[in-house]
Amino acid sequence: MKFRYAMVCSSNQNRSMEAHFLFKRQGFDVSSYGTGTHVKLPGPSLREPNVYEFGTPYKYMLDELRRKDPEL
Repeated sequence: MKFRYAMVCSSNQNRSMEAHFLFKRQGFDVSSYGTGTHVKLPGPSLREPNVYEFGTPYKYMLDELRRKDPEL
């Protein structure tokens, strides 16, 4: 029997995505899910997170974050 794994996080960020990456790299069949309504990543301040709709491709988020802060 083949197992499938789910990573769940409120904003589908940071620790769950790192775990997703590590498990995928080891060949596990893994998917990531969030319980919130958006993906929220740290922004210029605590009151200004970078907010994305679920389903936004990670490449798009990375490219936008790099445009906002080239030092990223």
